[in-house]
Amino acid sequence: MLEKIIQFQNNSKKKFEKEKTLKTSFNYLIAFILFIISTIVAAFSWPFRYIINKTTKKKDNSAIINLNEKNIDLILNTENRILIDFWAEWCGPCVMMNSIIEKFALESKSTKVAKVNADLNKKIMETYNVRGLPQFILIENGKEIKRFAGAMTLNDLNTFCN
Repeated sequence: MLEKIIQFQNNSKKKFEKEKTLKTSFNYLIAFILFIISTIVAAFSWPFRYIINKTTKKKDNSAIINLNEKNIDLILNTENRILIDFWAEWCGPCVMMNSIIEKFALESKSTKVAKVNADLNKKIMETYNVRGLPQFILIENGKEIKRFAGAMTLNDLNTFCN
């Protein structure tokens, strides 16, 4: 369901940028409203998600690396190819992407996935000149190859990283 929403939003934006008709304008407006709603839901639900994550015992079998100012240099020097996801708890599209990123991280053989919490890592945000969330930066052998701002589907992530 979330992938369909993301795909609708991305397609609406592309079609609106290409051709400004009543239909594309309406679809773009709907996509924008969905974006606003997802951000409001994420902003108001983050305390509950935090409490649930802290109180439930889960095994940390995630394939995602959490980057911070202490470990970023070590991780970037260790991994050949890494996709960095800049995100925040209050960002609706970021929260929508969580399950998609997790699935991509588990399935990807050639690309490691790392997340940077934008609220807790301002220096990293400045270093990589990240202005919007979510933002993805693909790094190979320590050098940035490309970046994308906005939510992506699993298929979009596979295309972006290959």
